[in-house]
Amino acid sequence: MFEKKEIRKQMKQKLAAMSVAERREKSALIAARFLSSSEYAAARTVFFYYSTAEEVDTSKLIHQALLDGKRVLLPRVIIDQMELVPFQAGDLMQKNVYGIEEPLGKTSDEPPDLAVIPLLAFDKARRRLGRGKGFYDRFLKGFSGKVVALAFGAQECDAVPTDPFDISPDVIVTEKERIQ
Repeated sequence: MFEKKEIRKQMKQKLAAMSVAERREKSALIAARFLSSSEYAAARTVFFYYSTAEEVDTSKLIHQALLDGKRVLLPRVIIDQMELVPFQAGDLMQKNVYGIEEPLGKTSDEPPDLAVIPLLAFDKARRRLGRGKGFYDRFLKGFSGKVVALAFGAQECDAVPTDPFDISPDVIVTEKERIQ
């Protein structure tokens, strides 16, 4: 557990050191790579995370998915679980206890075809380190669709320590490559 804590600390420092321009430029490259993926093309319903300032920006991806006629779901945290809420442009949002924007609408029981998730660190074996709350691991435990994680190349580690409950994405998309 200590090793995970140390990697999280290092990655948060790396992300904080990135300039807004660098983050914007790399997010655009990641978005282009993701939007041209077979996973995106095949999906009718896409679950996106709503990005924070330090993460790969998902706002343009969400907008493009809506333009492409896809059904978009965003997460809302209730205690220790994530609910999926359908989202349309202009829907009301509010910040949760973690400072992340969440939709206010009614939840959906329809599972997405594709889940787009964040991470704090990853390795070439597609092991993912999140922020430590386990929301995405709990959600992915029963998920049967495709899972794509978005990350900056700087978030790569030699090896991410895992626990039995940690779930790896099918694909990790960075500004430089697609790891599957």
